[in-house]
Amino acid sequence: MVEEILIIILASFFIDLMFGELPSPIHPVVWMGKLIEIMKSHFFHYSKHICILYGFIMTISLIVVFISFFTIILFCSSFNQLLFILVAALLLSTTFSVRTLLRSAGIVAKDLDEDINKGRKSLSFLVSRPTSKLSLQEVVSATIETLTENIVDSVVAPIFYTILIPILAFFSWPVYSSLFLQYGSTLPYPLLVIFAVAAGVSYRVVNTLDAMVGYKDPVNIDIGWFPAKLDDLLNFLPARITGFLIVISAFVMSLDYKQSWRIMLKDARNTPSPNSGYPMAAAAGALNVQLCKPGTYKLGKPQMNLTIDQIKDTIKLSTLTISLFLIIFSLLLMFIILS
Repeated sequence: MVEEILIIILASFFIDLMFGELPSPIHPVVWMGKLIEIMKSHFFHYSKHICILYGFIMTISLIVVFISFFTIILFCSSFNQLLFILVAALLLSTTFSVRTLLRSAGIVAKDLDEDINKGRKSLSFLVSRPTSKLSLQEVVSATIETLTENIVDSVVAPIFYTILIPILAFFSWPVYSSLFLQYGSTLPYPLLVIFAVAAGVSYRVVNTLDAMVGYKDPVNIDIGWFPAKLDDLLNFLPARITGFLIVISAFVMSLDYKQSWRIMLKDARNTPSPNSGYPMAAAAGALNVQLCKPGTYKLGKPQMNLTIDQIKDTIKLSTLTISLFLIIFSLLLMFIILS
């Protein structure tokens, strides 16, 4: 079954890179958003503690709903192994987005080349801050920030948790792992594969909740408390893995990897989020630039001016970082298979 998980992960990347996102009407993340809006609208008028409790209930409920939905689909396709793998790969591909992430940053760079207002408009679809009055350097900085931060949310974290299931089965429970795998293989559908896909979709539910209600405004501060804290917890390891891989990628690309490492260790905690600073600071150091969100944080030293070319360099750096992540964890799964 570990072989199937590896094939499914690689196939899901192929699907995403070749075809991109599913149409909105059938995309699970779109449906997550709709359900969150419906559930949130009924409870934000209640007391603080009730809203915090409801945020917890909403998180668990949505995880159960989407795990059940994915499991039913996988179970229905399990009568044929090839169909099962294809369906699992398609479902897993909805939990992350490489093509859209990289393309969005590329569109900002392209539009900035033509007109700064066009670039500001493209950026407005990617960030929550106002963009209409940003300077060229501020647009470039915001693009680099959102691209590198979202390597974690959009790619590394959901795949990390998908891969974590077979890793835990093999390493954390050595006494039980062989029995677990043997038992799972006798079921009419591969249990371990379903657990792995469920882990990926569970992360996507939590991250979507954080993106929609994880704010400190009066409407969301209480109902979003639990999903925001859980999202911070789930991103703790993926963010640091991503930051480290950006340093390695900087070395491979002959960028300033030493500065990347130093700035990541020095400035990563400057951001309000306990996690987002790691990939952003590593990228800032690699590019020898300062990334700045006015009034919120500064990352890196302003050794070089921010230009459109640095968005293009960040796309290359991000692509290599994602590739290294996929290669390293695929090799880890191969080790499990061979063992």
